[in-house]
Amino acid sequence: MATKSGTTVGMAESYNENSDPQLAIINLMIPYIQMGIDELNIASSSLVIADFGSSHGRNSMIVMKIFIKYLQQANKLVTPPLVVHNDLPTNDWTKLFQLLSEDKSYQGVANGYSFYEQCLPANSLSMGFTSSSMHWLSKIPFNIANHCFHTYGEEHERQAYKHQAKVDFNSFIEHRSRELVSGGVLVLSIPSYHDQGIESMSNYFDQLYICAQSFFNEQELLKLTIPLYLRSLSECIDYELFDRCSLKLIKAELSQLKVPTLEQYRNDQLTFDQLVKIFAKAFQSTMEPLIKQLLGMNGRSKEEIDELSKDFWMVYEEKLKERPDLVVNDNQYVCACLILKKI
Repeated sequence: MATKSGTTVGMAESYNENSDPQLAIINLMIPYIQMGIDELNIASSSLVIADFGSSHGRNSMIVMKIFIKYLQQANKLVTPPLVVHNDLPTNDWTKLFQLLSEDKSYQGVANGYSFYEQCLPANSLSMGFTSSSMHWLSKIPFNIANHCFHTYGEEHERQAYKHQAKVDFNSFIEHRSRELVSGGVLVLSIPSYHDQGIESMSNYFDQLYICAQSFFNEQELLKLTIPLYLRSLSECIDYELFDRCSLKLIKAELSQLKVPTLEQYRNDQLTFDQLVKIFAKAFQSTMEPLIKQLLGMNGRSKEEIDELSKDFWMVYEEKLKERPDLVVNDNQYVCACLILKKI
């Protein structure tokens, strides 16, 4: 399937093994999941639960089990639910299918659509969830001229990315509203920031761009733009949109993650070099497909791309070691937590 530069293409093969930060955010969301289930009030006894942005499935299956367990505790599960794992058609579905086949604790199906379009029939969804996914844009407005990340762009570039993020947010909410049954609930964890947090996250992309300047040719560097946007909490709250979509805002607040690996480092359970390697691998597992896609579009061979990518991430890890202020930083994982109910 052909993809254009600047579109989201999915995660690297190693994502399941390097997605502990995303799993920690899911654990952070447990109180919001429980609050959402407490709000659930639907007529049908058959539930459909969907995770929008399931990737390779490890974390998605964990969070779906969290949903099912609390639904049972709350006596809101009469029959086994149908679980829908949604992600892009380009996702590595084989890994998810393998995990589902090995687990067999619930009935799960795959759904290969962008969550910025309609993914399920109208009035079919009981509960929807997403975590660490909505910062990915459906597309980039254009390539940023002198960097790869929107926070380093000129004012007009930043505004264009802000507008695209708003268009995507509206699309997500509108389509989920159509899919939700009356009394159904959305629980959303959207990567965000507070006053210092955005600098912590964007610094990782600054280091990526510094590395790219040493490895990419001029044409590749011009096309290197990350299709991500970090929304403020206020950008996630649109009462006019919610009213138009018959959604009631139950909860909206920022929540900051205490990163488990940072705690291990501070308790002398990890060395600094080990901590850096964990962070670098996690970042690589999300960014490498985009990097390889970009290099392939410029006519490089697979062998050349693989070798260049290997060297690129080795240098990236070394760059992070030079920035302890970036790595040992509590402001890296902030999310906007929302609960919405269809009325």
